[in-house]
Amino acid sequence: MWTIYLTSMKRKIKSPVVFVNYILLPLLLIVILGNALSTMFHSEPEETAGAINITQTRTVVVNEDKGQLGKDIVSFLTGKENQELYKVTVAENAEEARKSLEADEYDQYIYLPAGLTEGVNAKQESAVTIYGKDQNIDKVDITALTLSAFGDGYQAMDVSGQNNQPIVYQHVYSNLLTAGNTSEKQSDAGNMSGLSYYGVTMLVLILFYGLANTMNFIQEEYNEALGDRYLISPLSKMSLVVSQWLTGCSISIIQGLIIVFCAKLFFNVSYGASNLVVLLIIIVGAVFFNALGLFLGVLGRRMKALDGIVSLLIPVMTFIGGGFIKLDFGSLSKLSINEVFQQPLFDYIQQGVIHLMPVYNALALSLGFVIISIFSLTRKGVR
Repeated sequence: MWTIYLTSMKRKIKSPVVFVNYILLPLLLIVILGNALSTMFHSEPEETAGAINITQTRTVVVNEDKGQLGKDIVSFLTGKENQELYKVTVAENAEEARKSLEADEYDQYIYLPAGLTEGVNAKQESAVTIYGKDQNIDKVDITALTLSAFGDGYQAMDVSGQNNQPIVYQHVYSNLLTAGNTSEKQSDAGNMSGLSYYGVTMLVLILFYGLANTMNFIQEEYNEALGDRYLISPLSKMSLVVSQWLTGCSISIIQGLIIVFCAKLFFNVSYGASNLVVLLIIIVGAVFFNALGLFLGVLGRRMKALDGIVSLLIPVMTFIGGGFIKLDFGSLSKLSINEVFQQPLFDYIQQGVIHLMPVYNALALSLGFVIISIFSLTRKGVR
């Protein structure tokens, strides 16, 4: 069995078709499609982040409150955590602060009224007023949310400190916004480049073509002159079939590894943090598609048109699965076999989530395909 396996491996590795069609062409498609269609991979979250990206807000604060709350709000606004967001000036005169706002010396004016602390302590309605012009309304709204968050924390501390209970924590405010001059950090898990996307789809496409290669063995080699030489050998039919199936699996695995290695080395394609997940999917994909090719090859011996149908279905399923163009076909995309292996890789690359149940199901199906094929080809009287 291993002699036929090694002979088949040498013959197929030397074939220029294997190199050009199943290694060189997919790498070219990764580069061409990844760059040409890169604009389709700008995610909406990035655009949203850009929309709220603001510059430092010039702010004047007038504090007429004599209590602790007014002091705490001023300290909060001028604190280190808010220096990138606010450039604060503390003024004494409310009228002068208002005139400075009208003269565009400031973007907003925050007024803390007298008796603010007493009103809050007495559970009375108390308000901090923020003034700003129409062109700065977004900054005013953001400041309102910021002070609201501070107020919630302040009240929570007050509740925890009632009845002489010790305050066990302090209110800490963390900036959720980014000042305009700072660079935005993009999460590798939440974004995927065009090159990485097509690095996945082309990898699965090549594994898919292992199906056609194994079908070719059953329909041509097993039935023609090379098959005659195999059949007169002392090997059992089971050993013959298994050796050819293993050859197909090995070729597919080698092709997949070369594509991943070259895509990472030359094009900086990301396949996630761990190569083991990609390796597992390559191995299971090679086993599954070659087992399915073995099974279809057995059927194709009696259905000559099956080979043409399969040759058409491979690119069609790849298209429906978004392999060539990133399109969402909804529930229709689930009809594509490619999704079984593409989606776990996408989930892992984008979210770091390892969801391999569809891959394990494919492995179980592979065993069934191989058993049925061996039984069909080793029955007495079957060539």
